Amino acid sequence: MRTGVRGEGAAVGVGAVTGGGAHAGFGRGAREWAHPWQYALAVCAVLSPVPPALDFDRFVDGPGYLVVCAVVAGPVALPLLLGRRRVPFVRAAGVVGAVLLPWSVVGALGGMMVFLMSTPLLWLAAVADPRRRPVGAVVAAGAGALLVVAMVTVPDFWWRRD
Repeated sequence: MRTGVRGEGAAVGVGAVTGGGAHAGFGRGAREWAHPWQYALAVCAVLSPVPPALDFDRFVDGPGYLVVCAVVAGPVALPLLLGRRRVPFVRAAGVVGAVLLPWSVVGALGGMMVFLMSTPLLWLAAVADPRRRPVGAVVAAGAGALLVVAMVTVPDFWWRRD
């Protein structure tokens, strides 16, 4: 097939058919952002450890506990920094959630259990894209919203309020 690109026998690729060149898939319209539902669940995952961490801080001497919580909250916020691209957002949410689960269980005696609810919220954020999974995204976003509402409204569900 003659494409008119570098001679007669040039291979037919994305650029030859669409006229966009070798990097036709990259550019202005190709970037797919994380869906707002995904982003909202990731924000809730970052904010969910704050109330129990502030409540647990009264049992700890010095600022060390809050410093450790702030350092751990950095990777939890990583998907928010990658929200402009869907695939890295989904990967970061899944990996951070997978690392955070054992960290919060093993570090429970040191007060790291406050990050336990961030794990399911990050995993739900990874799959709550209605452009990819219309029904699954509604279920994931609904489950995440239900979890957040339970954390905020149900007494002693997530942290003890005095």
